[in-house]
Amino acid sequence: MSGPGLEISGWKAVKHNAFAALPFAVVIALVGILTDFHTPLNDFWGNHYLAQRLDVRDLSTFYDGFYPVGYTVLLRVLPRFGSPALPALGINVVLTWLLAFSMLGVLRLRGLGVLPSLTIASLVFLFPQVFQCLNTPGADSGAMVFFTVGTYVLLAALLAPTPRTWWYVFSGGLLGMAALWRYHALPAATFLLVTAALVYRKQIKGVMLALASCAVVYGCQVAVNVLSGHSPFQTYQAFNIYLHVHNVNWYHTAATPSVGTPLSVILSDRSAFLSSYFATFAGIFPALSAPLILCFLSKDRRLRRTAALWLGFCFLYSGLVATADSGRAVLLALPVSLSFLAVSGHALWVERIRARVSSAAWPRPIGAVAVALLLGACATKDIASVVSWSKASHHYRALEQVFVREGITDARQVYSTDLYLYFHDLPPFRPSYTGGWIDLPPYHANNEAHGVSLASEQAFIQDCRDRGIRIVHLTAGCKRAAGFLYRIYNSPRDVESMRFITQVGRSRLFRLEW
Repeated sequence: MSGPGLEISGWKAVKHNAFAALPFAVVIALVGILTDFHTPLNDFWGNHYLAQRLDVRDLSTFYDGFYPVGYTVLLRVLPRFGSPALPALGINVVLTWLLAFSMLGVLRLRGLGVLPSLTIASLVFLFPQVFQCLNTPGADSGAMVFFTVGTYVLLAALLAPTPRTWWYVFSGGLLGMAALWRYHALPAATFLLVTAALVYRKQIKGVMLALASCAVVYGCQVAVNVLSGHSPFQTYQAFNIYLHVHNVNWYHTAATPSVGTPLSVILSDRSAFLSSYFATFAGIFPALSAPLILCFLSKDRRLRRTAALWLGFCFLYSGLVATADSGRAVLLALPVSLSFLAVSGHALWVERIRARVSSAAWPRPIGAVAVALLLGACATKDIASVVSWSKASHHYRALEQVFVREGITDARQVYSTDLYLYFHDLPPFRPSYTGGWIDLPPYHANNEAHGVSLASEQAFIQDCRDRGIRIVHLTAGCKRAAGFLYRIYNSPRDVESMRFITQVGRSRLFRLEW
């Protein structure tokens, strides 16, 4: 049934959801302001480095086995002003709005009112892992949002009495976009579409159309791989499997051997791999599947069927990501699982509870208190995270002020053992390091040793001088980097070739004597 009135009503609902989603994006912007735009950047700097070296005349600059090309290209085409963290935060603000908008649309389609929809969307948004991801610039947030929205559109197409073809095309395109931001989103999209084809066999043509659309979008990455001299699906994900089996000292990544293929890593130590694998699977699969429990108690057959689809996906996806070392892998599917929990809880209330307690006065207040407690518990943890980020921001600002007073004009004139440190006003914003997960792409791209030498105190000092490093910034973590750095950190006033400057918090700063 359709008509002008219904179309106008539909557009009105879209506009209402668009405005209702704005406060979620505003919160992300406010967190950025409150933390002086200094939230954790995770893998952002690897993408930022790759973005700076993109050159259409050299297609090899577009390939990196750690990160797909999507987020990297976006960082390059966005206007550059001030700290690179600013446009990165802007991307997350837009992504948060998109996630909230799509979630509100799904909840309204399920028949929930405005206030219940906003409450449920707030619970998902404030869920600590989701909240931290949306506040962490980097490719993970985009992969999570695009995959979530793509899944919503696919489920809407599967459940609609007369779905339109473009729904499947749009869904597949979003899933492909997620894969352009994170490699593990590609097998995740494949698993999702395979389970959809198995559970909804009558809609297999639409699912195949979504798969084709996903393949077309991800074809951009395949083209980059082939044109830059790599195999169509080549990545460096064997390194993640290696981390899963072996304890890597991130200050000595140059000592990490060539890891070979994923299979060779697994076969090199089967017992260690299986031990880590099953422990990780036991953590990921229950976290993703537990929110589905209420779905199977519902009388709604369509809800149970879609929950079965998602359960099959969760099993396959958990089986894959349990092979690698990344606690963020659960984020890709977490918002959808939480949405299932909210929708099934509402269904149970409508079907089984509301009718039985309609004459009682206590259920509604108890429900309101329960929701308020959930929101409060999530918000409390989120606020603690924001406070922690703010403290780190003040600490890094204080360090930067000392560096400026000491005449530092280039961030690379500082050597640091804090692998998270970056600056606001000292380009290129990252100091010099040894090792570090954030700097793996630059090391690989330049085919160079992983940073300043830690072979000995003499080698370290000489390498610092050769690189133009003037100030050494040591933290308590320097013990893992080198014994001589930890000795210097603990005895700051008895050091040859270095003059102790000052202490900021637990950080100690030294000027190299020339």
